[in-house]
Amino acid sequence: MDSSPLVLGAAREIPPHVIQRLQSLSFSPSQILFAIKGDLDEFGHIKPVWLVATLGKVVAFEEEDTQKPSVGPFLLEDVNEFRVRSTIGSASFQAVRDGLPVDMIRFTNQYREIFSRAVHQLRLLKEGQAWQPERMTAPEPLICAKCGLVLPAVMAPCPRCLKQGAVLSRTLKLLGRYTGWVFILLALMLFGIGLDLLPPYLTKILVDDVLLADTHEDWLLWLVLGLAGASMFRGVVNIFVSRLATYIGTRITYDVRQQVFEKLQQMSIAYYDRMEVGRLMTRCMSDVEQLHGFVSQAAQGFLINILMIIAIGGTLFSLDPHLATYVLIPIPFVIGGSVYFYRKIYPKYYKLSDSHSKLTSILNSTLSGIRLVKAFAQEDRELDRFKGGNVYFRDSRRIVDMASGTFSPIMAFIFGLGGLIIWYVGGKDVLGDRITLGTLTAFLSYVGMFYGPLSSLTQFSNWLTSFMTSSNRVFEVLDTDPGLHDNPNARPMPKVEGGIEFDQVVFGYDPYTPIIKEVSLKIEPGQMVGIVGRSGSGKTTLINLLCRFYDVQEGTVRIDGQDVRDIRRHDLHRHIGLVLQEPALFRATIADNISYGNPKSSIQDIMTAAKAANAHDFIMSRPAGYDTMLGERGAGLSGGERQRISIARALLCNPSILILDEATSSVDTESEQQIQEALAVLCKGRTTIAIAHRLSTLRGADCIFVIENGRLIESGSHSQLMGQKGVYHRLVQIQTQLTALELEHT
Repeated sequence: MDSSPLVLGAAREIPPHVIQRLQSLSFSPSQILFAIKGDLDEFGHIKPVWLVATLGKVVAFEEEDTQKPSVGPFLLEDVNEFRVRSTIGSASFQAVRDGLPVDMIRFTNQYREIFSRAVHQLRLLKEGQAWQPERMTAPEPLICAKCGLVLPAVMAPCPRCLKQGAVLSRTLKLLGRYTGWVFILLALMLFGIGLDLLPPYLTKILVDDVLLADTHEDWLLWLVLGLAGASMFRGVVNIFVSRLATYIGTRITYDVRQQVFEKLQQMSIAYYDRMEVGRLMTRCMSDVEQLHGFVSQAAQGFLINILMIIAIGGTLFSLDPHLATYVLIPIPFVIGGSVYFYRKIYPKYYKLSDSHSKLTSILNSTLSGIRLVKAFAQEDRELDRFKGGNVYFRDSRRIVDMASGTFSPIMAFIFGLGGLIIWYVGGKDVLGDRITLGTLTAFLSYVGMFYGPLSSLTQFSNWLTSFMTSSNRVFEVLDTDPGLHDNPNARPMPKVEGGIEFDQVVFGYDPYTPIIKEVSLKIEPGQMVGIVGRSGSGKTTLINLLCRFYDVQEGTVRIDGQDVRDIRRHDLHRHIGLVLQEPALFRATIADNISYGNPKSSIQDIMTAAKAANAHDFIMSRPAGYDTMLGERGAGLSGGERQRISIARALLCNPSILILDEATSSVDTESEQQIQEALAVLCKGRTTIAIAHRLSTLRGADCIFVIENGRLIESGSHSQLMGQKGVYHRLVQIQTQLTALELEHT
C-alpha cells in the first residue's frame, strides 16, 4: 500500500516546493491543520494534487504545475457545504459556494475514506467546533493496515494476511469434541495399513517357497486364504473408517454451520447493508461443507497416505535398502512440482470462490425480484447480468481445472518413470541372483502402493487450496465483529412504561455524512405521536436508532430514562412492536405469520389480533382460513392484506411501544379508516409512534414532530402546527390540493 496521503500539523513532511506554493497563497506552514495528497487532476490524469486546510480556509492545487491556478483559497465561512461526490472509479472533493458545487480535488476511490473524514472535520471547523485529529488518523475500517487490501467487511480479518497454518490449527480444534472417535478412527487406519502390507509379503512367500522352490506345496491353500482374509478384513475396516469419518465430518459441519448462522443472527443491520445475501448463503452452505471434506481427507486422504508412505517406505528398506534408494528418485520432482502448483493455483481458487459467490448473489437478487424484472420487461438485462457473472465463474473454473489437468498427467509420468527404474535395476538384481523373483514381485507391489499415496498427495494440494479458501471465508464470518454489543452491565428490563427521549442525537450511515443532526425530542409514556417530513429527511432513521438497529454517533437515545445501549437488545425488541412500510412475511401459514413474535399464542389470541387489524374477514374468506399457506414474501395476498397481517403480528406481541412506519400506506381508504378506529382503542395505554406521509391520519396525535434535512424544525399538535403556518402547514395544504384533484378526476 502507498504511504499515507495524510499530513497533520507542522508541514515538515510536505515537500518544500509545495510549502513555497502555500506561502505564495498566504498560507503559513505553522497554521496548517492537515494536508491530504490526492492522485488525479481535473481531467482524471494521474498527477499529485494537494488539499490543505487551516482553521479558517482551505485550498487545493497541483503539485507539479505551479503555473496552474489553485482552487481557492476559500474561507470556511463562505462555503455552504463540503462533500465528497463519487463517480465511477474516482471521486471529487467539493465545496458548495452560493449553491454551486466546485470540484476542488479529484482522487481514486482508495482515498475516499480520508477525504470523507476531511469533510467531517471541515464541517466541525465551519461550525466553530474543535476538530478531531484522532478521527483523521484512525485505522480505515475497510482497509487492511498491513497490506492495504480492501476487506470484505468492516474490521473483517484480511484473507491475504491470515496465516494458513492458523486456519489449519483452528480447523483441528473443531475435532476437540470428538477426540475419542478420532483415536478410534486412527486405530482403525493403522490396522488397515497393517492389512495392506500383508498381501505383498504373502505373495513373496508364495512365489519363492511354493511356486519356484516346490518345497512347501501344502502352504498354497493357506497363503491364498490369507490373501483372501486380508482383503476381506481390509474391506470391513474401510467400511468402518468411511462411516466413522462421515459421522465426524457431518457433526463438524453441523456445528460450524450452526455457529455461522448464530453469528449471522448477531450481526447488526449495518453488516447486512454491506453484505449480499447470496454471498452469506454461500458461506453458510457450500463453504462450510468443505469442512466435511477435511475429515474425509484426514481419514481417507492426507493422513492415511502419510502413514502409508512411512509404513511402506520402512518395509521397502527392510526388504532391500539398495533397491529402495531408487524408489526415492522421483520424490524431489514431485515435492517441487506440488509446491510450485500450490503457490500458483492458490490465488486462483480465491478468485473461483469469489466468482461462485457473486454468481449466487446475482441469481438470488434476480429471483427475489422476479416480479419487478417482469413488470419492467428487463429479462434481457438480467440475462446479460447473469451472463457476465457466469462468464467470470466459467473462466475462473477453467483456469483452475486446466492447471489441475496439466499437473496430474505430469506427476503420473514421473511416477511411471520411477516404476520403470525399479523394473530395470531390480531385473538386473534378479538376473545376477542378488535378490529372488519373489522379493522383486513383493518390492514392485510395495512400490505401487508407495507411489499411490504420493500421487494422492500431489492432488492434495489441489484440494488444500480449495479448502483453505472456503475456510478463510467461514472464519471471516466467525471473526467479524457484530458491530453492536450488549453492555456487560446491562440490566434486564422486564417492564417498559414507554417514555422516549432523543438527546442531541447525531447519526449517519456514512459517519462523515450525518443524516440525523442534533435531534432532541421527548415522548411521554402512552402518547400517540407522529413524525412527518419529506422522503429522505431521516424519519425512518430515528426509528432505527430507537430500536437500536444502529448506534448513535453522538448524543443519547433513552427509554424510560435509560440509554438504549444499556438495555439488552432482546429486552428492547421484546417491548417494541414494529410495522414496516414494506411488510415482511414468511413462507408459512397466516396463523404462523401473525404469531411469529409470540409463537405460543393461542388461536383465539391470533384471531383477536387479526380482528383488531381488520384482517379476520379476508382471512376467513379463504378456504383454509388461518391455515392458508402463503408464498414467498406473502405471495397470494394483496399489499393491503399483507400490511394488515403485519399489523396483527405487532399487536399480538402487546408491545409497550408501537411503531407504525407508513403502516396504512398500502391499504384502501375504507380499510385505513377501520384500522385507524382499531388503533385508536389499542393505542391507549401504550406509546405509539406513527410515521406517515398521509397527514390526515395524524390529526388525533398528541404531538407531531416535523423533520427537515435531519433536523427537528417543528413540533406540536395538529392545530398548533397549522397555526404556525410553517413546513407542516405547507405539507397539509399540498396534500389537500392533491386530494381535491383526485376527487375531481374520479
